[in-house]
Amino acid sequence: MPYDVNDTIAAIASAAGGGARGVIRISGPQALERLARCFVSADPEATTPILSKRAQRIAGVINVPSSFSGDLIAVPGKLLVWPNQQSYTRQPAAEFHTIGSPPLVAAVLEELERHGVRPAEPGEFTLRAFVAGRIDLMQAEGVLGVIDAEGRADLDAALDQVAGGMSRPLHQIREDLLSLLAELEAGLDFVEEDIEFIGRDELAARIAAAQQVVSATQAQLGERDRRRELPRVVLLGLPNAGKSSLFNALVARFGVGEHGVSSIVSPTPGATRDYVVGCVRLNGVDVELIDTAGIEHELQTGIGGESQRATSLQQRSADVRLRCVDGASGVAPGDFAGNEIAVHTKCDLCGTPSAVEAGPASCPTIQCSSTTGAGLDELAAVIAAQVTLLARDGEASGLTASTATRCAGSLRRAAASLAVAHGLVMSGGDELLAAEIRHALDALGEIVGAICTDDVLDRVFSQFCIGK
Repeated sequence: MPYDVNDTIAAIASAAGGGARGVIRISGPQALERLARCFVSADPEATTPILSKRAQRIAGVINVPSSFSGDLIAVPGKLLVWPNQQSYTRQPAAEFHTIGSPPLVAAVLEELERHGVRPAEPGEFTLRAFVAGRIDLMQAEGVLGVIDAEGRADLDAALDQVAGGMSRPLHQIREDLLSLLAELEAGLDFVEEDIEFIGRDELAARIAAAQQVVSATQAQLGERDRRRELPRVVLLGLPNAGKSSLFNALVARFGVGEHGVSSIVSPTPGATRDYVVGCVRLNGVDVELIDTAGIEHELQTGIGGESQRATSLQQRSADVRLRCVDGASGVAPGDFAGNEIAVHTKCDLCGTPSAVEAGPASCPTIQCSSTTGAGLDELAAVIAAQVTLLARDGEASGLTASTATRCAGSLRRAAASLAVAHGLVMSGGDELLAAEIRHALDALGEIVGAICTDDVLDRVFSQFCIGK
């Protein structure tokens, strides 16, 4: 990607395909002068209004040659002008808004090229905003996160990142560590005079504060990774409650990926000793479906004990639990917890609707049969709705995927250096302490973009679409 910010660039900034409006974005030191060569204001009395020193909106046309006759075609539109550092890139910039016809917008872009405006590379507008100090690297990745957001939680996290919600505390602790390092090095310069520029307790407290911010950011990064996993839907219930048959029926109807997975089905209670995992797509929502061993209330040892511990672990890690109850036997399901769905199995064996206790009103209850398939579609819809609701209500991680991937190693290095620095506070060795703080500053600088190499910028901005 070219890093020359002194030429003038342009790109189509509206969505691909036809639409009510097409937008071309222009930025660069000569942006307004180049536009003045091809844009004609609708006000005949105005003289070069584009070159005004104030932001404005100007109606007018850009003349483009016809590909058939060579005659000029007037493309009408409005030109939005930012003549100074108030623009996104902190350069003279403009947007030409016209009819959203792809050939027409492309013709305007070609006309700008004839007047010395270079087509922009992917992400080059945001790169210029970063180089100019308008945004930091985490905010730039937030822009990409907004573009790539697949849901409200992703969008909220990306918008918070664009607003500086993630980078602000890291900038603050970096500034504090820079001040701390200056005071520490000043003390090293006057070590023979026995002058103390900062007390040991204050030094320890300020390093601990930086550690807390880094740890909180790492926790948010871990939350992002966890939420990127498929939601876990776990089947629970007493032995022989129909869990394995229900698991097999759901995988057979809705399974994706490895379709051959199945659970052992047997009339003998306790046939399932380990948990079995399958991936299903329910109303467009992908989830991990997990069959577990039947819950035994008596103390188990050996293999039985291990299977009960595995069931308990899966129960605790579940996002949604299917509490399976044998609808034919009338065995009560016991206590219900949050995010549970009561499933009355074997409804084909019941002459009348099951009278089994349904649990609290907040717990949906579904009657179904693994043999006939009755109720499976309804159950799939309820699970999908429950999972979607949990995703919507869950807190966003605050980190976009690209930021989380890039920052993981830098955060670990910052945390390690700060931990060593904190341990050196009371043991003396200020030279080593200063070196560890510098290492932490370098790692934090990599995260916010204060220290950045060309290959990092290439990895970040090459993911953008053209026009952003």
